[in-house]
Amino acid sequence: MAKEPKLTGWEKAQIVRLEVRGVRRAAAGITHQPDIDRGIERIKERARKRANGDK
Repeated sequence: MAKEPKLTGWEKAQIVRLEVRGVRRAAAGITHQPDIDRGIERIKERARKRANGDK
């Protein structure tokens, strides 16, 4: 797997927000949460593109 990109403070906050949402859902008994994983991956992919100079 590729090296993890360096995240900005805003991107880190977005990931934390998604993880908190996942924890609340888990507390409610929802264990299958692919949308949370996709959201985090989307944020990391944007950071990778930014780091490589892609648009």
